[in-house]
Order: sequence, then structure tokens, then C-alpha cells
Amino acid sequence: MFSLKTRIAMGFLLVVAYGLMTIIVALSLPASEIHFRTDKDTIVATLEDGREISVTQFSNDRQRIPADPILLLEEPDVLPGYAAMNDFFRAHQFLESALTSGSLSLQDENGNAVAISSSSRSLVSLPGLFWLQLICGLSGMVVCLLVWVPARSDIAINSFALTGLSYVLFSSAAAIYSTRELFMPGQLFALLSGINHFGALLFSASLGAFLWNYPRQAPSIWFSGMFYLLFAVAIVVDQAQLVTTPAAGFHSWVMGIFLLGLAGAFWQAWKTRGHRQDRIALRWTVLSIVLGTVFFAGGMIVPAMLTMPTPASQGLLFTTFLLMYLGMAMGVVRHRLFNLEPWWFSLWSWLLGGLVIMLTDLLLATLLTLSGPATLALSVALIGWLYFPVRQYLWGKLIRNQRQGLDSWLSQALPAMLQEQQNAPEQSGIAAALQAVFSPLSLKRAEGPVANVSIEDNGNRLLVPDSKEPHHFELLHPHDGQRVFSRHDVETSKLVLALHTLVNQTRTAREEGASEERNRIRRDMHDDLGAKLLHLLHKSPADSKPLVREAIADLRDLLKAMEGHALSLDAAASQWREETSRRCRDHDVTLQWNENIIPATLHAMQFSETTRIIREAVSNALKHSETPLLSVTLHGDTDKLNIIIANSGLDPSATPGPQRGLNIMQSRASKIGGGFEFGIADQHWQVLLSVPVNR
Repeated sequence: MFSLKTRIAMGFLLVVAYGLMTIIVALSLPASEIHFRTDKDTIVATLEDGREISVTQFSNDRQRIPADPILLLEEPDVLPGYAAMNDFFRAHQFLESALTSGSLSLQDENGNAVAISSSSRSLVSLPGLFWLQLICGLSGMVVCLLVWVPARSDIAINSFALTGLSYVLFSSAAAIYSTRELFMPGQLFALLSGINHFGALLFSASLGAFLWNYPRQAPSIWFSGMFYLLFAVAIVVDQAQLVTTPAAGFHSWVMGIFLLGLAGAFWQAWKTRGHRQDRIALRWTVLSIVLGTVFFAGGMIVPAMLTMPTPASQGLLFTTFLLMYLGMAMGVVRHRLFNLEPWWFSLWSWLLGGLVIMLTDLLLATLLTLSGPATLALSVALIGWLYFPVRQYLWGKLIRNQRQGLDSWLSQALPAMLQEQQNAPEQSGIAAALQAVFSPLSLKRAEGPVANVSIEDNGNRLLVPDSKEPHHFELLHPHDGQRVFSRHDVETSKLVLALHTLVNQTRTAREEGASEERNRIRRDMHDDLGAKLLHLLHKSPADSKPLVREAIADLRDLLKAMEGHALSLDAAASQWREETSRRCRDHDVTLQWNENIIPATLHAMQFSETTRIIREAVSNALKHSETPLLSVTLHGDTDKLNIIIANSGLDPSATPGPQRGLNIMQSRASKIGGGFEFGIADQHWQVLLSVPVNR
């Protein structure tokens, strides 16, 4: 199957091909050097010499018809009946046949005859209104294409895509016949008018089906099918002319189907009560549709049904439909209409980038044909030295070869996997590696295990197992949607999983080796240094015993940290209080201990560093101040422990000394992801420490 971008490119080429076909048909229409316009109830002809005359009739060698201003009517279905439309088409068939045979002439109000010769049309001669209608129709189709191709197929998405197809049908058909230079084959005129009616009726039907199915699905699929059944009935009634007037056979059907579809907005409003996201999508959708259709309905359909003159050109009113598609595109940007992912915008940038390059090529080619010899040489030099290198670089970015060898994917997967495991140890790193290797438009971790790597959705989706079951990874559209997944990608994914296993085994072996070495060092310290400190404690004089006890306590904390076991917050607080109380008694200082902690634990590293910070803060208070009272407050928060150590022995006249101890405490707090502050509050020197805890 084809990749996402390939399918979009193919659809875009079909849209371009249809636009070129429309231009070719418009250029094939006959023209003349005499230009015609209406002035009240008269056709005025501007001759080649610039003179203007009032035309009374057209004739050939055998027949003549009156010069009715209706012949220059932009849209024939505003005529009072189908019979008048048929006469209108027959008159155009006569004019075109006589012009191409060289026998057509006009007669002015004085009875003078002027021969009309045939000429061909050029791109420059096509009116601006032709280009406006055609470009608007093609643009609407492109928006629908970019929504329909990447989205999951359902009746709402398909109906929305059909509105784009019908829009380009009726706007392009009208662009041809509404900008004609009077002359047009009657059969072609009737065919294009039928295509216009077909597109308009299909637009109303598909828009109605869309409104009844988005954001919530219609009560029944048969209810949605009713709109397309009404479309089929309406097109038969209109084209078979089963009624007498276009107002009854066409305009009333368009308006009736549209209003029936608009009733779906009220049903959707009732169904989306209490669902905020669906309600936002509904409001944005209805607002876009109303803004895009109300001008045409009020300016064309309603006047035609009431046999009133239209207030504006049909071609200008057609352009307002583009507001609907632009509103939908903005809805995708702001509110993710149709559940399209953010990568939808990369498709736009890719498509528009390629279009800009191709249009620039055409523009430069056109300019080269208009240049003189000197300018031509300079232009060729600039294009060769500047434009083509830049063009090829940009084109290579848009359309690049995505085949990867072992060295390529390995250089992408391994650093991404290691970096992910370093930044987030709880993550496997597989997702980062898959993102680096495949660059999918979407990668998400989905519920449910999968046994093996597999390809789904015709190569657009790749499922990869996760080491942390029961989950798996789901990748959509590899390399920014430029291709589909293949069997080669399945093998590459298996290599990524094997690499992940190897990395995990290496990390496990390294951790086991480090743990074994720590245990050996811990045993040696316990057996050798511990025994010597105990011996020293028994042999030391009374005034030295507190210092030896502190050394033994430090050794005990160090050995616990090396064991790597977690400690409950209650047990940690008990040890801190016991040690602090003993030290305060040794210095004849009263300890005020306030404790309000939560059920939590500290890792060995957290406990060890926090103990050292508390010990250093207490030492500073006991050694560098003459405080009679030491206050320690422990307060447990949601995910951290706050510790405040304050003393009242502050000497306001003392000059600040070196802060090496404070800097060390701050460094220890940062090491465990905590916070450390110090300062004066209420004539008390205090240290504030926050430590993250595990609940």
C-alpha cells in the first residue's frame, strides 16, 4: 500500500489535474474580437475600433434570433421555467455553430450588419472571476483531502470529504459557463449546468449527513442514508424536468435538504449536553457552516425561489463557501476537530513547501523566456549558483531517501535509549529509540500487551511490545508520513528490542558489580574500622568519648547508606531526635522538638545526606552561638519533609565569617533534590531544609 504522504500527493495531483482540465475546457470555448455587455434591456457590442453599438439580432445565412439580454445571463437556472432554460441552451447552440462556421453576424438598431469572426481564448483573457471560483473550489477540495486521508474513515469524515468534492464540481462548472464570452455550445452548457446542479444537491446532502453524524453519530445509518436518497430523487426530478420550474425542481430541494441537515445541529446540541469537548467541536462546526453557506443561500437560492434578481454575482457568492473550509481548518488547529493529531500541520507544511518549490520553478521558467540576452545570462548564472542548490536542499528535506543501514539506526536508537533511561529510570527507553529510528507522525503507549512486532492498517500502523506489560507502543506513518511500514521495519523493531535487552543486561551487571563492591567495602569497614572505634571508645577519657561516639554514629550511618535500604520517616526522625537530644545535653542547651510528619520513606542516600545536614546545623548552633534554646521542627507535606533548625543565640554585632559549612549543606541538599535556605527571622538564626520523600 501507499504511504500517507504518497496518498495525499496522489490526491493533490488529481485535484491539480481536474483544475487543468477545467482550464482547458474554458480555453476551448470560442471567442471573438467583439465584446458584449448588457445595458438595461439591450445588448451592447464593443467593436474592434472601440465603437459601441446596440445589437438587435444575430443571424446566419438561414436563421436569425433576437438579441435578448438573457443570452448574457450568468446562471440559467434563475430563468422562470425549464422551457426557458432549454430555449436558452438552443440559442447558445445556434450562436456557437454560426460563429465557428463563419456565418454569424449582428445587426444594430439602424439595420447595419457586422460580421463576427471567431478567435481563440488565452490564459490572460480568462476573467478573474473564473480563477476566483476555480481556486476556491480546488482549495476546499484540498482541505477535505487533508482531513479525509489521515483521519479514521467513518460516515462523518466521508460526508465532509464529499462536500469538498461537490464544491469543486459546482464551482468549477459555474466558473466555465458564467465567464463565457457569449459563445458556448448549447450541449456543453446544458452538461455543465447539470454538473453544477449535481454538485449543489450533493453538497446539501453530504453536509446534512455530516451535521447529523458529527460529533455524535446519527440515531441510525438509515437516517444518514436518507440524505443521499433525497439527493438521488432530487437530481432525477431536476434533470428529467419532472416539474416546470428550476425553483421547484432544484432550488427548493437544495434549500430543503440543507434545512433538514441543519436540524441535525439541534439534535447534536441535545446529545452533547455535559460533554464540553464535543460541545466546543459542535459550536465551531456549525459556526463555520453557517458563515460559509448563509451568504449563498440568502443571495442566490432564496431570490431564485422567489423569482427575484440576485443581489450579487453568483461567482462571488460561491467564494463564501471557502469560509466554511477555512473555519474547519482553524477548528482543527484550535480544537482538534475530527480528532486529528498535531502532526496534521506537518502535512500542510510538507504539501505547501513542495507547491512553493514547483510554482517557483514555473515562475523562473516564465521569466527566463521574457529576458533579453544579457539578462538571460545573468539569470542563468544566479539560478545555477544560488537557486538550484537551495532548491535541491529543500527538495531533499521534503522528499528524502529513508532507507537506513545498521550504522544509521544504531547511532539513533542507542543514544536515545540511554538518554531516556538516564533522565527517567522508570521508563524503558524503547519509545525514545523508536521515535529516533522511525520518526513517526504519532507514537503513543497503548493499553494491552502484544506478543510480537506487527504491521496493521495496510502498513500505516506498527505495533511494538513494551517490556513493561501490559502495554505496547503504537506508531503511525513512519518518517513524517512519507512511507508505510514494511517487513524491514519489523526486523529493525526487533533489533531495537534486542538492543534494549542488551542495554538492560549491561546496566544490571554494572549495578550488581557495584553492589557487590559496596558490600565488600562495607564489611571491611564494619569489621576493621568498627572494631578499632569500639576499642578507642573504651580506652578514651571521659571528655573524648562524645567525639568517639559521633565517629561511631557516622560510621553506622555510612554503612546503612551503603546497604541501600529505605528507612521510614518515623524511624529517621527518632534517630535524629535521639542524637540531637544527646548533643544538647552535653552542651547544657534546651531542645525544643516539634514533629508533625506523614507516612513516608527516605532512600538511604536521602537519609544519610539529611542526617549530615542536621548534624552540621546543630553543630553550628552549639559551637558558634551562646543559645540557651535550640528549636527543631519537622513538618511533613504532600511530597516533602520540611525541617527548620533555629537558635536564639544571635549576636547582632558579630561580623559574618566564612560560609564553607553552609555551602556544603546546600550542596548536600541539592544532591538529593532538596532545598536549603538560611537567614534571620524574628531575631533567630535558622536553617530551612526541604527533602523529597517517597509515599
